[in-house]
Amino acid sequence: MKNKIEQYKNYLINQAKSNNTISSYVSDLNHFFTLHDEISRDSIIRYKEEISNLSSSSINRKLSAIKSFNEFLLMLGLIDSMKVIKRDFVKIQGKGNPTNITESQVSEFLDKVSNKYNLHRDRNIAIVFLIAHTGIRREEITNLKLRNLDLINGELKLIGKGDKERVILLNDVAIKVIKDYLKIRERYKFANSQYIFLSERSEKLDKSTINYIFNSYGDDCKVGVHSLRHNWATSTQEQGILTLPELQDQLGHSSISTSGKYTHARKENIKKKINNLRIGL
Repeated sequence: MKNKIEQYKNYLINQAKSNNTISSYVSDLNHFFTLHDEISRDSIIRYKEEISNLSSSSINRKLSAIKSFNEFLLMLGLIDSMKVIKRDFVKIQGKGNPTNITESQVSEFLDKVSNKYNLHRDRNIAIVFLIAHTGIRREEITNLKLRNLDLINGELKLIGKGDKERVILLNDVAIKVIKDYLKIRERYKFANSQYIFLSERSEKLDKSTINYIFNSYGDDCKVGVHSLRHNWATSTQEQGILTLPELQDQLGHSSISTSGKYTHARKENIKKKINNLRIGL
């Protein structure tokens, strides 16, 4: 089976799957085959019992790996049918805001970014606050170009996930931090670059640099790029600023249901409303 898993790994590489996905799937398959010799309905049922102590998401991740490998074997004609079926997966009820960060945590983090000295302080402020006030993706930040920036009208054109073009609208805060950064951008070695955000070593920021920027402010608040994107989406709904279709447009989602997943109710706000409930008093 090791040879087949190695073939499957190469197949995933050719399918341009991420390194994390490939590593996770191969690891989960190796775990499954340490306990079972083949993929069958019986082995899947027994395997679910063997990993029942894991979280629902972990169980589903392992089953997803086996299902994908099952499909690969089916494609090669090495198995006669799908042994992993829909009902094998554990149904997971939504648990509120998927970012699990509060408004106060976000405020604390933004204050830290604003006040902590850093060699690239204005650039980092512009990046973090732009994410916080637009919900822009990490990859999209690295690909922003000067020619697509319109500060007069508060618009920024970008190419997002799936090479889809969209225009995000900038509020006064986002416009201000970008203007402040542009004032000192000319000091950078690669100031002639077409990209908005630069580093000292390249004319374009790498995605890992964005992660480094967030990590440099510590993890006290547990605020990351994606959680800040979720927070922006949730805040637009809690404050009644955008409709769901408008949010879908700004986030660059193909499906409005995906945007809905970004806007689960925040527990702290539900508690405030529950505390104000009065029945029979």
